[in-house]
Amino acid sequence: MKINYHLFMIALRQLLNRKRQTFLTLSGISVGVMVLITAVSLMDGLLQSFIQKIVEIAPHVIVSGEKVRPTVPDQLVESHGNTHVTFIKNVSREDQEVIKNYPRIESLIQRDSLVELISPSVSTDVIGMFGTISEPIQLFGIIPALEDGIEKFSKNMISGSLSDLEKTPDGIMLGSSVAKDFTSRVGDRMQIVAPSGQIFSVRVVGIFMTGINDIDDNCYVNLRLGQNIGGFSPDEASNLYIRVNNLSRDGLVARTIEQETNYRAITWEEKAASVVALFKMISGIVYFLVFFVIMVAGFGVANVLITNVLEKVRDIAVMKSLGFKRSEITWIYLIQGIMVALVGATIGCVLGFVLIEIMSSIPMASSSASTIRTDHLMMGKNPMYFVGASIFALIVSMVAAVGPSRSAARVNPVEILRGER
Repeated sequence: MKINYHLFMIALRQLLNRKRQTFLTLSGISVGVMVLITAVSLMDGLLQSFIQKIVEIAPHVIVSGEKVRPTVPDQLVESHGNTHVTFIKNVSREDQEVIKNYPRIESLIQRDSLVELISPSVSTDVIGMFGTISEPIQLFGIIPALEDGIEKFSKNMISGSLSDLEKTPDGIMLGSSVAKDFTSRVGDRMQIVAPSGQIFSVRVVGIFMTGINDIDDNCYVNLRLGQNIGGFSPDEASNLYIRVNNLSRDGLVARTIEQETNYRAITWEEKAASVVALFKMISGIVYFLVFFVIMVAGFGVANVLITNVLEKVRDIAVMKSLGFKRSEITWIYLIQGIMVALVGATIGCVLGFVLIEIMSSIPMASSSASTIRTDHLMMGKNPMYFVGASIFALIVSMVAAVGPSRSAARVNPVEILRGER
């Protein structure tokens, strides 16, 4: 059926005849679309920012000392007549969590063309002491030049430099959270108490802040010093950090490493799975609540159209008696629902854009307990937020308009004109 200009004009005049109700309905749709756009922008912005930071400054694959397949202990069986004695070599926990002869493991991993960089590290839980302050910290021993290719420390230094760590055998680089807790600055001397009880004196050569608290809560020294503090031998490492040149195939790299080395390898997606799942769960709850905001606006659309049908029932009867078809009457009220939805969605998109800009510029204090540290709200700015919210509002409004439209089309002009209704 061809929808002509006259149907639009009739629909528009009927809406304008009830300005207050139409305005309130438009306001409901506008607010619903604005809230939906803002909620999607906030949740998607947080998730994408977290993923971007992880991909940029965290290893794509982490190889740990955990064995994929349990090591079979050495056995020695001796027989003395009818007596059999079995000696089993004990495999300690430390053996299971340390990568033995890591240079050989690195050479095996490096054969994969997808592997771009490998950085060995050792990690140890120690006690840091500075003046009267004494706190537990996690200490990592690294090769600075290699680790910079993984965690981009040189781009995130707020004091000192990464090259100073490489040049200073007893140097230590502090995350911003640790530096704040110890109130220490570059050049200060502090003590590290190793698990063995030995005390090491180190000098602060740099302070960094990546924006990810899991990294900013750590301290870094040169690999050899880290091995001495943690009691590792020169060929041992706690982890191998790997960066790949094709992020979509990091899972394949991890599985290949496990098969060839028997050491556990996890991807950044696996490590961050719980945080990503939390973001998605919160997003689902937010979207569910916002859905009802727009549904309420849809009831407003239905209310306006039902009222119009009831008030214009005689006009409908006259139009049908003049030759208007049932389909044309139906379209008059569907057009009203579409008009309200389009205008309301347009206003909502403008308000949503303005609100996103305002919220993204508001400074905020970041908690040290949060996953990501930032000085402002991270808002997404994908055009699809606006398109999706507008389409959703349009669908809700059209569904709300179906009932009143069909009621108008079923009006019997004979009964109305005779005064029987």
